[in-house]
Amino acid sequence: MADTMTAHVRIFRSDPSSGEPDRYDEFEVTGAATMRVLDVLRSVYEHDCHDLAFQYACRIGRCGTCGVQVNGKPVLACQERAIAEMTVEPLSPFPVVRDLVIDRTEVEEHYVELDLAPQRSAPHAGVIDPVEPERGRAISILGSCIGCMICVSACPAVQDRPFDGPAFMLQLRRLADLPADQGPRLEQAIEHGMLECFGCDACTQLCPADLSPADAIRGFRSEVLLGRRRGGRRKENSNGN
Repeated sequence: MADTMTAHVRIFRSDPSSGEPDRYDEFEVTGAATMRVLDVLRSVYEHDCHDLAFQYACRIGRCGTCGVQVNGKPVLACQERAIAEMTVEPLSPFPVVRDLVIDRTEVEEHYVELDLAPQRSAPHAGVIDPVEPERGRAISILGSCIGCMICVSACPAVQDRPFDGPAFMLQLRRLADLPADQGPRLEQAIEHGMLECFGCDACTQLCPADLSPADAIRGFRSEVLLGRRRGGRRKENSNGN
């Protein structure tokens, strides 16, 4: 097995503030056979193109800032293994700040709008809320989303329909399952396009945190079909039936 490899990479270049047309610049990078896409980008920046704009922080798949598209597939650059021929582009459908850096303003606005803190029916008593261990574990797992927006970029419904995306459905599901939360999470999910989901599971297949936004959406859809509220109660119609 070779110790090194050479990657031929086409990198999307864009500076909306300059008024110049978008383009692709091409580079060749030789490095370890195990190098990741982020290693390629850093090499290009350090040796060939000092004005290349891209983002990263942790380099271990935990911060969610290095998301890009490689050959059309949304990935974390720090986790995706480099291959011989690559085209690297910013995550879609987000606005581009410059090169591979996206504008996350709308993402943050969605998080604020959804009010993702528990909405309680009474003031917090100052003690830990009781929760069954298995349910607590499931809620904790949902809370491990890193906000990378890879699932949103991969979602065909986001591209074509009025759907905010799987990441937001996952957070609403986390709160819907939290006993202390009394917020209208199902209604919020519907309002933000949950019913537009194709059910293709692309979000789950590509999630770098091994979460399943698709299951979160299926949970909400089950509630819609069964007409159930929190606690498993069936919704009553206007006649009380």
